[in-house]
Amino acid sequence: MDREADVIRSEMSDTRAQLDRKLRLLESRAKEMTPRAYARRHMPDYLAERVIGAVLTLIGVRMAWKMFRRRPRVRRREQLRAAVTARRSW
Repeated sequence: MDREADVIRSEMSDTRAQLDRKLRLLESRAKEMTPRAYARRHMPDYLAERVIGAVLTLIGVRMAWKMFRRRPRVRRREQLRAAVTARRSW
């Protein structure tokens, strides 16, 4: 009877140790996935590279914004012109 209890206790302590190891591993992964740690890993080391990246990003955003704003107006103008010319031909 004592032998079985000892076996169960040893299995429980092994399981507890494994769970503690897994928990530590998950906590370290969670720390690596924070936004600050992710940015630190992927940000360029030099200030000049950061500035160049920021400028290029702003230029890209500006170009995308212009394209986004132009498209609906052009379609609307084309639709209005088509409607007006269709009405005139009647």
